[in-house]
Amino acid sequence: MILSIPPMLPRPDKIHVVRDNETETWRSDFTERCVGTPQLLLVEQQIPASAILPHYHCIDQFQIFMDGSGKLGNHPIEPIAIHYTNAHTGYGPIVAGEAGMSYYVVRPSFDIEGSQYIHVPAARARLRPGGKRYLLAEHVHTRTLADLRALDSTTVERVLDVPQDDSDAGVFADIVCMGPGQRHEGPAPELGGGQVHIVLQGTVVHADTVLGTRGAVAVTPDEPSVTVTSGPDGAQLMVLQYPKRLG
Repeated sequence: MILSIPPMLPRPDKIHVVRDNETETWRSDFTERCVGTPQLLLVEQQIPASAILPHYHCIDQFQIFMDGSGKLGNHPIEPIAIHYTNAHTGYGPIVAGEAGMSYYVVRPSFDIEGSQYIHVPAARARLRPGGKRYLLAEHVHTRTLADLRALDSTTVERVLDVPQDDSDAGVFADIVCMGPGQRHEGPAPELGGGQVHIVLQGTVVHADTVLGTRGAVAVTPDEPSVTVTSGPDGAQLMVLQYPKRLG
């Protein structure tokens, strides 16, 4: 499955979510809420000091903190930060700063079970021991269009990675910077559990579709490598890959 997604901005039909501690967030869905379909969504946590309590998910995921500031656990978070957790890794609380915060959540498939709050006895009892993984890449800076236009060749910086003999082998986060009209072929999705490519700056063309800033391409591991061509001002991409899971 290959999904081309236009700029992931707050949707007019975004969902108002009130959590059990009365924290309010707003969720914009960019993909179908259907098992087997890659999940991409935007969470707006705009009320200062609001907190999403510690929890885990039953599926691997990335969170990309794009706007505002706050804390993840006791750790201050500012854009752009990339946070990876594997299934059954607890994290949080997520606390919004004075101006609130917003972040993307991307998963290889729709999370049918949703957030599992650790303070709830039944959820805590289902938390599997061992194998936890929490990765964080910070200070990812958006390049200016002038910087991108000046590039003679494409650069790729790997900001998250794990060893190939690791239980989460396949996980990575790359930042790709392209000058005008440059072609880039990403890694093979079959090496992991699927990928998400997010445009941070500029434009790219993918399969005859022009994607602007905050547009995205999501692919399942059975698809070929994602190939894009940058627009007249160049482009900066974030490429995220999930771990390769057997069975």
